[in-house]
Amino acid sequence: MIELQELQGQIIKGKVVRLEEYGAFVEVPTGEEGEGEAITGLVHVSEVDADFVENIYAYLAEGDEVDVKVLDVKDDGKVDLSIKRADPDWQDEETPNLRSKLDKDFNKRLRRFMHKSQMIQGEARRQRRGRVE
Repeated sequence: MIELQELQGQIIKGKVVRLEEYGAFVEVPTGEEGEGEAITGLVHVSEVDADFVENIYAYLAEGDEVDVKVLDVKDDGKVDLSIKRADPDWQDEETPNLRSKLDKDFNKRLRRFMHKSQMIQGEARRQRRGRVE
């Protein structure tokens, strides 16, 4: 039998055995070749899909076969799983870099907008003063 800690980081095929509002309980085998003792881990609702999951029942049903990635095996035996991270197209690292680039672009555009806005307001004030006098 494989030690539970050795499962961490692996992608395994499991079966959804119970659904709750907060996530899905998935049973995964711990033995080699899918044989041996099975353990049940939790896929939190935030780990079901890359998109926001409002209703887990729209994504999963009891009895579904799913690929899960073992995120963590805690000392008390609880197992954290993820369906979205088991997807081969999943990329963990690009999101923060993309976000910082977007923030810089946004800040640059915001500064330009504020500068143009102040110039337009200043010109409007000068024109108003010219009419009043």
